[in-house]
Amino acid sequence: MYTSTQQRAAQKKLADQEMPSLYAIPSSDDYVMATRRRTLGFMLGGGVLAGFVASAYVAFGMDNTLLPIALLLAVITPILLWRFPRFVLFFTLAAACLFELDLVNSPTGLEYADALTDRVPFFWNVNTIFQTYAHANFKGIPLSLFEFFLVIASVCSLLRTVYNRTTTLRVGALFLPIGIYLGFVLLGWIGSVAAGGDFKISLQEVRSQIYFGIIYLMAVNIVRERRQIFALLWVTVGCIGLKAILLTFRRYVTLHGLPLPDQGVGAHEEAFFFDVFILLLMTLVLCKVLPRLQWLMWSLLPFVITANLACNRRAATAAMVIVFPLILLALYQALPDRRRLIVGLGVAVALAFSIYYPAFKNSDSTIAQPARAIRSNFQPDARDASSNAARDAENANLMATIRANPVLGYGYGRRFYHVVAMADISKIYALEDFIPHNQILWVWERVGTIGFLVFWMMISAIIIFAAQTLRMPGADNVTKAVGLFVLLLVFLLIIFGLLDLQLSNFRDVLFVGVWTGALAVTPGMQPRELTERRPRGTAR
Repeated sequence: MYTSTQQRAAQKKLADQEMPSLYAIPSSDDYVMATRRRTLGFMLGGGVLAGFVASAYVAFGMDNTLLPIALLLAVITPILLWRFPRFVLFFTLAAACLFELDLVNSPTGLEYADALTDRVPFFWNVNTIFQTYAHANFKGIPLSLFEFFLVIASVCSLLRTVYNRTTTLRVGALFLPIGIYLGFVLLGWIGSVAAGGDFKISLQEVRSQIYFGIIYLMAVNIVRERRQIFALLWVTVGCIGLKAILLTFRRYVTLHGLPLPDQGVGAHEEAFFFDVFILLLMTLVLCKVLPRLQWLMWSLLPFVITANLACNRRAATAAMVIVFPLILLALYQALPDRRRLIVGLGVAVALAFSIYYPAFKNSDSTIAQPARAIRSNFQPDARDASSNAARDAENANLMATIRANPVLGYGYGRRFYHVVAMADISKIYALEDFIPHNQILWVWERVGTIGFLVFWMMISAIIIFAAQTLRMPGADNVTKAVGLFVLLLVFLLIIFGLLDLQLSNFRDVLFVGVWTGALAVTPGMQPRELTERRPRGTAR
């Protein structure tokens, strides 16, 4: 039995545990002191950071403000990644949509006066950054800023896992086929380097494929809620729209109405993103998802179409011609309540094309570029005929290399065989003997027939999973939209890879990797209402 004294002591102890002491509540003086400590910390940190940047600026003799900014970001980035772990995925997606792999030169051979995003060296090697902006013959680090970004993000993630004592790692439904193919890539890379292949060039070749696996895993582990899917969509639309505005400005303001350059006004991969924008708009409209985002996309569409034409890429037209029927067929199967609209859209586009093509196939105007691209497959002009002949010679040489190394492949970092004479374009494309335009044959040549079959197994797995997601029983429109979008993305990437150097392009592969990872986790999300507020009276 407890005595009354013991009972009172026990009650007091319990009260102390359940209710914090009055002295534990922070006073106004405590808040003031905490604010002063934070201010002092920011001032000291800012002073150290400014001194570091200034010292580097003087030591390297920099004459460009981009490098000090890069140094600032190098210090700030770990803090952001620690505080906001999802930042790495969204920034990578934005960077893939915005930042070129190299400077884009004008018809005069110099960079454009309005160069903005193409001067951001996020995907450049550190050596190239120092050579370009610090005028230093620096050749010590064959890594890019993006790779440093990934390393910092990985270290932060590991430390956070140890700190929080959490070891959960999701791999998603598509990890097995992706992992098996990447295993063949790594084996081919190691074997070719051991056999004397050029290490730096081989690293350039395999980077995009390794990036795909890394960013896929990152998306699978970061995207956990429907609102993050919406955020990815907004980032995609905003960044591609901004790029479209910049290239439209370049075409009609910077060039002052001069004839369109033969290579267009932007990097080759920009056409891929502009096609993506158009297909995404169609997907959202027909799936009735995110009406506010749709309004933004309609307002940006004229800039996207103009910029796409200004890029002057035949691959963009070919991709749209092939993918457009696929989107109609997929939507017809997935959205039975909208079949009448889908059939009407297909008929309208067919009628419009039957009028457009005969009227513009011989025109030199900008709006006639798609018609000329289609005609070039049947009646090519001198420029297109020369390009077609170069591609045919390149394909013949690739097939000769494949036949000589049919099983395990030729490996990376080695020049493919030349059994047919090719035009010398090394002055404008230094890797012409390593990374060809036909990247489907490039995959076959590098990893061999077994690896090539595994590659198609991976592509087929993604397509099948996207189709299953699209037709999943009980799937809401958001789930269907993601499934359809990724289905079209994969088709688009393969078509561009067949025609125009896109499977080895970091930006395209990173973009598709983000959305493939998002697709892998979308079916497991609980259906919920859209975060967009519906207008009153709108049917749910």
